[in-house]
Amino acid sequence: MKILVAGANGTIGQILVDKLIERGYEVTGMVRKESQQDALRKAGAEAVLADLTDKESLAKAVEQRDAVVFVAGSKGKALESVDRDGAIHLCDAAKNAGVPRFILLSSIFAGRPEQGPENLQPYLKAKLAADVHMQKSGLDYTILRPGALKDTAETGAIRIDESFEGTEAEISRADVAEVIAASLSEPKTIGAVFEFIAGDTPIDEALARLG
Repeated sequence: MKILVAGANGTIGQILVDKLIERGYEVTGMVRKESQQDALRKAGAEAVLADLTDKESLAKAVEQRDAVVFVAGSKGKALESVDRDGAIHLCDAAKNAGVPRFILLSSIFAGRPEQGPENLQPYLKAKLAADVHMQKSGLDYTILRPGALKDTAETGAIRIDESFEGTEAEISRADVAEVIAASLSEPKTIGAVFEFIAGDTPIDEALARLG
């Protein structure tokens, strides 16, 4: 399977690229700068230059891919052009190119922005707009909404629900990357939208229980 990872230079993206390569996938990381390409190639991946704010550049990036994974983020610097429109444009490019599978990394509270922390509501609304567009795309999508991201050790276990209450819901970035990688081979994740946090159920088992 040939997979494009948008946001491959980010923390989750780097972990994910390694995990996908270990699984035997042909991985291409999408990056904005030439200087970011060497690290991908050293990891065993290909690299393609494209910009989420430039729709024209996305068409080439998605060519001949079997799946696209969106793990990019602007860290609050470009909520509309990257977190919202970037995801939407990449979704459209994938559809136009005939890419069947798309995994979109969203956020806890994205389905209910008004319940999230007040300072994050603009971000959550941007993510929701991208999520809704994805659900209407006709692609075999999976929308993942992890809890607050932490740089803690990978546990390999999660808890899944339609929604969680409280801002204490957390998960390690490494576990999020593992959920993404595992979702690619789990049919029950197709068409699924769910929140997940650190838990006690092995990731493969938790995903197999969906639906």
